[in-house]
Amino acid sequence: MTQEQNIQKPNPYAGPLPMVRIDGAKIRKLRESKGLTQLYLSTVVGVTTDTISRWENKRYQSIKLENAEKLAQALETALEDIQIQDQQTAEDADEAIQEQKEESPPASTRMRPKAAIIFGGIFSVFAVTVFIFALIPRNGKEPLSAERVLPRHAAPGQSFPVLIKVISHESEPVALIIKESLPPGTTAPEGIPAITTVDKKNNSLKWISRTATGESVYGYLCRLPAAVEMGEEAAFTGSVTLKKDAGEQEAIGGDFRLTVSPYHWADTNEDYMIDDEEILAVYDTYSDIEELRIDRDLIDNIWASNGYSWDEKSKQYTVRE
Repeated sequence: MTQEQNIQKPNPYAGPLPMVRIDGAKIRKLRESKGLTQLYLSTVVGVTTDTISRWENKRYQSIKLENAEKLAQALETALEDIQIQDQQTAEDADEAIQEQKEESPPASTRMRPKAAIIFGGIFSVFAVTVFIFALIPRNGKEPLSAERVLPRHAAPGQSFPVLIKVISHESEPVALIIKESLPPGTTAPEGIPAITTVDKKNNSLKWISRTATGESVYGYLCRLPAAVEMGEEAAFTGSVTLKKDAGEQEAIGGDFRLTVSPYHWADTNEDYMIDDEEILAVYDTYSDIEELRIDRDLIDNIWASNGYSWDEKSKQYTVRE
């Protein structure tokens, strides 16, 4: 055996994985202040939205360093900003040790080491089993999921449709609350079904409804402010709360950003025309809420013409003859 062969290579898997303690409340506050969704964070970090929710609700306070670094990057902040400070952790540990000393029973009443180990092992197995069963969704599915459908772009001062598709796996109708937070400066002229509450202070919409089993569609028109700059992005966030789950929230997934541009929202390939495929997509996507006024006449006119142009001064589309 040569000298090189005799040298043992370090085991990359030796030792425990580096872990860090995270502050769920800070993570949620940062995400919401930046208009980000749990779906966006889960995509960047490479985990599920359920995991992001558990991190924010402090169900998992220690996570892998690699995931914590990706999470900080997604939130556009330093890793230290989402960590539980070491000093506070040390103080908590000291308090826990002191409490344990004060509450410890006399030595004569303590369990013998072997009995304590056996009892602790049984309790640990029981606790892990209960935890695993709590995480398993009913019938292999979450009780409810929701997705947002947004156009890729919209023009300043123009309205565009937004859909929220709610899919319920319950065997009977359930009561729910849908909350949708709009980008700053945008308005919602109308909604189908009718919007229950418009919170102008926080620029958000709420529906209180009762959804049937299967898919239900909630839609609204959103209008960008006329003064918004081309190239800016508008971010949407939202959640669905089930009454029967005691306020348990499910983040709305799907699309969450659109870009401000001079193209009509139905012109998906941005060529100043609406072709056959694009107009069919409009009629197919929004057929469930035909009452929503998405200006189908203008879309039909552009489709039947030689295209359109955007007038920056009047903030209107001009159809070419």
